[in-house]
Amino acid sequence: MQSLQDTAAANVGVDLISEGIVRITLKPGARMTAEDGAAASEGLLALMGGEPSVVLLQITGVGSVSREAISVYSEAATVRAFAILGATPVDRVIAHGMLGLPKPPCPTEYFTDECEAMRWLHGHRP
Repeated sequence: MQSLQDTAAANVGVDLISEGIVRITLKPGARMTAEDGAAASEGLLALMGGEPSVVLLQITGVGSVSREAISVYSEAATVRAFAILGATPVDRVIAHGMLGLPKPPCPTEYFTDECEAMRWLHGHRP
């Protein structure tokens, strides 16, 4: 598994977990900012070399995600699909808040089960 960790943005981890599938992990308890969103986007581009991918966006336990951070995620042109993975009621509220904003130009779904999210992503891989 390839991984890019940006020390300037310890709130975000970016890992290649399967061919064409990237996991972006938001640090539990963190308050995600536009800078964190930009770091995730840059990490994704660096890891994939600008090639299209699908993303498992793991938000389990994150404190909050700013509208600006969501905007950065929504503008990721190389992402073919987002599976948002959460586990708590707060995660669900955050995800539905994310889904209520301008949608990314790709399919986006919320999941509580990682296996279901991965099956869904496999159907959207480039």
